[in-house]
Amino acid sequence: MSARSTAHPSASAPTAGSGPLRIVVVGAGAAGSLVVFHIARLVAAGSAGNSSTAGSAGNSNTAGSAGNSSTAGSAGNSNTAGSGGDRPSVDVTVVDPLDPVSGPAFGTADAAHLLNVPASGMSVVPGERFDFVTWCVDEGLTSPDDATYFFAPRNRWARYLRTRLDEARAAADDRLRVTHVRSTATGKSVDASGGRVTTADGSAVVGDRLVLATGLPGVGDGWSPCDLSDQPRYVGDPWRPGALDEVLADDGDVLVIGTGLTMVDVAISLLRSGADRRLEAISRNGRLPRRHADRYLGEVVPDIATWGESLDEIRAAVATHVARLERLLGNWRPGVDGVRYRVAELWGRLGHDDRALFVRELAGRWGIHRHRMPPSSGVLVDEARAAGRLVIRAGRITGVEPGPDGITIRTADDARTHSWVVNCTGPQSDLRRLGNPVLDSLFANGLARTDALGLGLLTDGGQVLDADGRPGPIWALGSLRRGELWEDHRGPGDPGAGARRGGVPPRRRASLRHSATTR
Repeated sequence: MSARSTAHPSASAPTAGSGPLRIVVVGAGAAGSLVVFHIARLVAAGSAGNSSTAGSAGNSNTAGSAGNSSTAGSAGNSNTAGSGGDRPSVDVTVVDPLDPVSGPAFGTADAAHLLNVPASGMSVVPGERFDFVTWCVDEGLTSPDDATYFFAPRNRWARYLRTRLDEARAAADDRLRVTHVRSTATGKSVDASGGRVTTADGSAVVGDRLVLATGLPGVGDGWSPCDLSDQPRYVGDPWRPGALDEVLADDGDVLVIGTGLTMVDVAISLLRSGADRRLEAISRNGRLPRRHADRYLGEVVPDIATWGESLDEIRAAVATHVARLERLLGNWRPGVDGVRYRVAELWGRLGHDDRALFVRELAGRWGIHRHRMPPSSGVLVDEARAAGRLVIRAGRITGVEPGPDGITIRTADDARTHSWVVNCTGPQSDLRRLGNPVLDSLFANGLARTDALGLGLLTDGGQVLDADGRPGPIWALGSLRRGELWEDHRGPGDPGAGARRGGVPPRRRASLRHSATTR
């Protein structure tokens, strides 16, 4: 039976008494762990085990941007959850070779790599905004007075998520079974038995629902005019386990490609490895992420009813909103932070040409204001720049010449040889060009398609649409929905994050028609 002619979820859902609802989650990062966490909560509450469970939990957002990583299981082991009952109501299989929360965003062992969202925005428990804040205080990471505007180490948030996941699984008891298949997913298909995920070891996992929770796409290297993957002094992905070990052990100078948040983390790690260490970072515009304020300033969410539907209109309205708040409050950040709650709606108003123009010319500028450095990270960067140990450059790379002792990078201005080159350019934006075997199999089998720019999968509220525009038994979340939402502001504790948007939560609303207010 071909993928396109296969029955869709309403027809393939298990009937009462036929067995547990089988859900396969591809990805053991924060996204995948949050899916399992919310499923466990639904099971414990007695509202799971039906055909809507994957849709409810599969729309869970990943943590902040970051857009982050864990798996279903107390320690990612392969045993099942609960007291060993024979008839769970939901049977979840997580497919990923990695341990829980050990992916790029949260797998870092460096405690200096901080969340770029305050602790008050990182609770995973619905309705309990300060759950992570309380956890940080209980763990001795910060004082009660400083906790709400505390930027925690990312690996501590990973431990927090694992803790809450363990608790949720325990509460679900033997009504939920979770199995961790430690292999790489290599393909997906749909047949009469449901969705099928094939793995690198040749096995297959079958489920009634499939959830794509793969996190951010792989690092892009389109900046280089030649392939550097086999060069020993080139680090193509700094988040790969052990990728920076040799660089940290050496005292040679380093060129970082990219000047975003990944560069900030890499620079902080490398600069601590030796007092004489020198780094240079280059990007087309040489722009650094802005810093968070030293204290919480609130957010002002605008009324966007009159903001128009073209990029020019929306851009002008955003500028007016932010400038007004800067005049009233003395800072632009509350204005920008308020706009983020409207981003998905504004993005939805834009046509293809305007979206392409935004991606090409404005996304970078928006990103440096939207995704900011924690205050303490900003201090370290400023100190390194003042001491001449970190140099930020703007330029376009025109040539690359690998050598035995380093790599020569040519720009329009000069040529410089560096002992090491580290790629921090961020993820490849076009899903069709990633070379991801799972996504490629979905495209080849007609089970998914992207928006015109390739930014994300087309979905109906998170349920992936096939090549004919029909919803199937596959759900996507987080960065895989970038083409539809651009970004989703709701935090990891919102089980509906990533679903259809009907405006911001009431507690987030503020009107600028008559006056500006801060929260």
